[in-house]
Parts: sequence; C-alpha cells; structure tokens
Amino acid sequence: MAKRKSRQTPEQDSDYDGAWKEALRQHFHPILGKYFPAMAAAIDWNHQPEWADKELGRVLGRSRQRPRSVDVLAKVRLRDGGEQWILLHLEIQSGRETGFEPRIARYNGGLFFIFEQRVATLVVLADLDEDWRPSEDVFRVADFESRLRFPVCKLIDKLDGPWRDDHSLPVQIARAQIEALRTATDPEGRYRAKWQLVRNLYGLGYNADEVRELFRLIDWMMHLREDLSQRFEQELTAFEESLNMPYITSVERIAEARGEARGEAQGRVEGGATILLRQLVKLCGPLPQAIEDRVRRLSLERLAALGEAVFDFRSLQDLQSWLDAHEPTT
Repeated sequence: MAKRKSRQTPEQDSDYDGAWKEALRQHFHPILGKYFPAMAAAIDWNHQPEWADKELGRVLGRSRQRPRSVDVLAKVRLRDGGEQWILLHLEIQSGRETGFEPRIARYNGGLFFIFEQRVATLVVLADLDEDWRPSEDVFRVADFESRLRFPVCKLIDKLDGPWRDDHSLPVQIARAQIEALRTATDPEGRYRAKWQLVRNLYGLGYNADEVRELFRLIDWMMHLREDLSQRFEQELTAFEESLNMPYITSVERIAEARGEARGEAQGRVEGGATILLRQLVKLCGPLPQAIEDRVRRLSLERLAALGEAVFDFRSLQDLQSWLDAHEPTT
C-alpha cells in the first residue's frame, strides 16, 4: 500500500503548488537546466516557452489529479526548429505511491489523445523515501508491450550528492521543499530550517534582488506558525542590521513579498473559478447567481477538487449536492 503522507500542522500549511508554479514560470530555464540538463540543452531558449494551462487542465481534470502534485505544460522551440510539448510533473509527498507510473502514463497519453501532440514528460520527485525511484510504466500481454520511460530528478538524491555544495536558485528551491516536508509536523524544526536557509543567502554572493527573490519563494514554501513568523522577522531584521545589508527587511519588504504571493494565489483562484464556471454551464445548464457565487468563494484547493468531480456531473442538482457536501453554506 502507498505510505500515508505526513500532515502539516494547520498553522504552517504551505502552498507548495503556488510556490513551485511561480518558480517554474519565472525561472524555467535555470530550473530545467539543473534538473534535466539534456532536455534543456535541446531547447532553443531564444524563444520564450508558451504555457499551456488550458490544454493541461483538460487532461488533469479527467485524470483526477492528486492535491500534492504540481504540473506545468510548456510549449518550447527545439534547436532543430521543431515545437515540443514538455510536461513537467512534480510529486510532493513524504513517501512512495502505488500506481504512480500508470498515472504518469495517463497524463502523457491523455495529452497525445486529445491534442495529437507528442509530449516529453519529466518527473521531479520531491519525496522523502530514499528507496523509491520510479522511471517507467510497462504493460505486457503475450507479444504486445507498451512502455513509457521518463527521466526523473530525485531531489534528496541530488541534495545529498552532486548538489551538496551547489547554491544556485534551483537547488535552493529544492532544499526549501525538502526541508518543508521534513518539518511538516514540527513548527520549531521548520523555524530552524527556514532560518538556516535564509541566513545562508547573505554569504553566498547573491545581490539584493536575488536574495529577495529567493526569500520570496522560500517564504511562500515554508510557512511558519504566527508567533514563529513574528520571531523570524525580528531576528532577520536584527541580523540584516548587524551585516549592514538591508536586503529583505524592513518589515515592509517582507509584507510586499508576501503580498505578491497572496496576489498570485488570488489570481489563480479567480481565473480557475471563471474557467470552471464555463465548464459547469456546459454540463449543468445556466447557473443561479447564488450557485455561481458559492463556486467563486471556493478556495484554490476546493476548486481543484471540484475540477476533478465536474466530469461526473449531469445536472445542476449534482453540482448543488457537491457544494453542500464539500463547502456548506453558513
């Protein structure tokens, strides 16, 4: 059976999805170059990647995506001039999962079936199980065989090996994610890990903008309990003053960074609700204003769950029942 994932304490529940999607969109080239250098070398980076959220949503909605995974679909130009779709799947959990390989094959096959495009699927494993290294889905019967092999970047392997002394942005993000998982139920441990990561930024040769960007992503990924968050800000302010390097603090800069994160998250909620409402109208017919308002009030996590359930709906009553069960009115 699949190992159960450790649950975070509610006070420090982190938005891994938001942090990773922001990091991948803003730093796709360096992250791909570090995690999957062969694929990065095949891409013509003079052409900006095109993000295909709509296409990806059609597949993940049907395949019932797990809440602790992050997926981005990019259309890139290769050095030979051809277009290539790249699905980067990042799995975030404490241990292994039974049935992972077939799920990756469904994502890849679904994109090919719907859009008739060959997709290169890359998998980042941000888990804590040292013995879990899935790399292919194989199905055989008689003389028939189907095989999908996908390159894997196992973060704990890299961090304990070739990345041990690497302090580049892609590696720092990987460290933050692994430490966030290790301290998911340990608020004091989370505080110590986050403090060490952020404090180290000042001695690694980063300029002020780079420190602020890394802090923004680490802070987004490693939420602290409120009292620990206040203590963190006070200690960081004192530390920056001792170095005469006010890169992140004053407190206004911390608030600005967190405000950007909240704005990104709110934008995803609003955009996701709008897209989902269009699909619901197609399946259930015109929606009463009260129902539409309830959908728009859903959190990002609830919207994702509704997106998974939507293809089972056949009437407005199905939607009403789902909302009553998952997001009761007050």
